[in-house]
Amino acid sequence: MNDLIETLKAAGQDALAAHLETLSGDARANLERDIASQDWMELKQLHAEKSTADLSKNVAGELRPMPWKIAEDDLRYDFWKETGEVVLGKGQVAAFLVAGGQGSRLGFEGPKGMFDIGLPSHKSLFQLQAERIKNLGAQVGHPIPWCIMTSPLNHKATVNFFEENAFFGMDRDDIRFFEQGTICALDPNGKAVLESEDHLALVPDGNGGCFRALAQSGTLAWLVEKGIRYLFLYSVDNALCRICDPAFIGALAADGHAISASKVVHKAGPQERVGIFAFQDGKPGVVEYSDLPDNFRDMTNADGSLTFDGGNIAVHLFKIEGLRKLQTSRLPWHTARKKVCGIENCWKFEQFLFDAFPLLGSMLPFGVVREEEFSPVKNAEGVDSPKTARVMIGKLHREWLEKAHVEVNPHKLYEISPSLSYAGEGLTRRLFERELGRGILEFDE
Repeated sequence: MNDLIETLKAAGQDALAAHLETLSGDARANLERDIASQDWMELKQLHAEKSTADLSKNVAGELRPMPWKIAEDDLRYDFWKETGEVVLGKGQVAAFLVAGGQGSRLGFEGPKGMFDIGLPSHKSLFQLQAERIKNLGAQVGHPIPWCIMTSPLNHKATVNFFEENAFFGMDRDDIRFFEQGTICALDPNGKAVLESEDHLALVPDGNGGCFRALAQSGTLAWLVEKGIRYLFLYSVDNALCRICDPAFIGALAADGHAISASKVVHKAGPQERVGIFAFQDGKPGVVEYSDLPDNFRDMTNADGSLTFDGGNIAVHLFKIEGLRKLQTSRLPWHTARKKVCGIENCWKFEQFLFDAFPLLGSMLPFGVVREEEFSPVKNAEGVDSPKTARVMIGKLHREWLEKAHVEVNPHKLYEISPSLSYAGEGLTRRLFERELGRGILEFDE
């Protein structure tokens, strides 16, 4: 009790300490719990550093594009795929889903993973992913553990959704849920913001906090105990994500130098708002769209292609030794000034996942085709919307059927259940005729 008060006063949070003293019972216990969850000296230091720092967003230092190419064009691709299947079959790979977001921008009040993007099956993003993971596990002969990082805002709803749907046929023991960390917002003067009289205004600590949450929740130890050597990390809103892609895993497994790998796509154009892979002062990393100077964003090569063209689609793979290193490494904190609980220009601190790459020191860029693997669902309408995701899935699945020499209606789109095909394999005319209207559904654009 007195320790909390002394800690707050030492960190310059006298007003919060005084407010705590006015509470009793459950209200006091609630606020004490929130206070105890924070590192107040670190918050004091962050405010001191950021309030005097140059908050200009442009990157500094030497910036060079990171060379990469489409992996399927590499002569080693089949070898990588076979290698990845062997590693998966040994039970050495797990999936890590970052699913802390809400679907509010989509007009959906609930975890984004519960969102139905409007496919004929009306399967949620969670179900589509679960079925794909289960199918791949069956193909390689070993179930794939699935770590799902929620947020305090959506944890209970997410777990309830999985329970109500019997974990979509997966073994409950192969799924582990845990919450993302939070950090207290500070007002313009560096004082703690209260959400209510008995709760701090706690905000997510950024996607870079996933490594800390993985370790502190005991999930990293759970993975090590299971013999996991590779962790496939992805975001919930990519409707085309090829989770635990064997070729991707095999490429990193066959590389004796890199500790991590990331999937890369060609940018749709210089103004597309995605981060790009580049070397900054000789170290690999990702430069956010807003941080890339205009002259670099528009720079082209002799053939007219973009010089800085390696788009980040938030699909990464880490060797377990890299995760252990990140467990004890301190990622830098970034600052945003936003309105919190009605107070303008509050300080919000967050860590970015891509700041891990310079710390790890080496990474493997793995180029993929956007139309096959990247369709984010972020906006209710327009680009990166449920409609664009439906159309991309429908066209891709029609191409799968055509490559399998199945006669389809060229004016229709198709949805193939992930339970039937992980990435276009195993499709035949007989399967199509049997499953049309069930596991294979036809729809209009």
